[in-house]
Amino acid sequence: MKTIFLIPLIGLFTINCFSQEISAKEIRKKMKAKEVVLRDYYGEEMVLAKMESTKKWGLYTVYSGMDIEDFSFEEFISPKFDSLSFFEPEARFQIVKQNDKYGILLLPFEIEDAGDRVHCKFDKIIHKNINGEDYILVKKGNKWGLINWFDLFYIIDPIFDTPEEVPLVRMGSRMLETFKRAKRSLKADLVIFDPNNGDGALKARSKKTKKWGMYQFLDDQKKELIPMQYDSLNFYSFNGKYTAVYNNEKVGFYLSYWSYDEQAKQTVDCKYEDYKCFDADGVSKLAVKKDGKWGWVDWLTGKEKSEFIFNSPDELPYPHYKQNYWFDE
Repeated sequence: MKTIFLIPLIGLFTINCFSQEISAKEIRKKMKAKEVVLRDYYGEEMVLAKMESTKKWGLYTVYSGMDIEDFSFEEFISPKFDSLSFFEPEARFQIVKQNDKYGILLLPFEIEDAGDRVHCKFDKIIHKNINGEDYILVKKGNKWGLINWFDLFYIIDPIFDTPEEVPLVRMGSRMLETFKRAKRSLKADLVIFDPNNGDGALKARSKKTKKWGMYQFLDDQKKELIPMQYDSLNFYSFNGKYTAVYNNEKVGFYLSYWSYDEQAKQTVDCKYEDYKCFDADGVSKLAVKKDGKWGWVDWLTGKEKSEFIFNSPDELPYPHYKQNYWFDE
């Protein structure tokens, strides 16, 4: 996890000249700059310059010779930023500052209009890289949210008090229209796509009640998988028959629509403190915790199948009871 805070380049005065014949003073005078930082950047001579005209930093391609008369430059990123740096190797963007607000500058070597696409409108930005994935947390006013770093749309609206509360959600631009449609039709303030399935499954939180539900959006069709009435819920595992739903810090279980179609419903009430799934000789069995003790419960019917006298799930006896998968068995 990495947090980046950019520091303005005020006071940076060291210059590596391309020619011993050209002085720092001559280069600044030629460019009409207050400060310059030159570098051989991936085989090109580049310069960061704080220009006298704007008092802001820009990025330039330069062409040098043995004499200052041979020195010329071409604007690459216009001088409008309070802070700007050379891109680090393999970096796809950097955080920039303009008039005490922050924005995202994409790699200008790949995005022709990268400089024009920057909108410095956030009070603070935090960049986190987790397992190679980049997440951009933004502060707007006193609230935190999450944006897509390339297309710069909100994945999570700024509704959280701290950056630690913001869920780190992956979402590509191809999912944007579904995202917008889900938020609009469900009147949701949070929409999170299933990270393990590309079938349009998502969970959404009601803007009014702050309760979660699960839905599937495919083409123009919307299907309710779990009604919007839970404090939180988990996505279904691959080919899973049920998933956990939570209310009042207690867990219950809801059957999968993909397995049970119109028979899908909550079969285990939200009255347990914890749970653990087991594979008992190829049959899915469910252990739950109640009043600090563990026992077995039938996830299809909600019937308790043992006494609740065990201190941990590892102490449970083998679940010899028959676990049906279908209501008509």
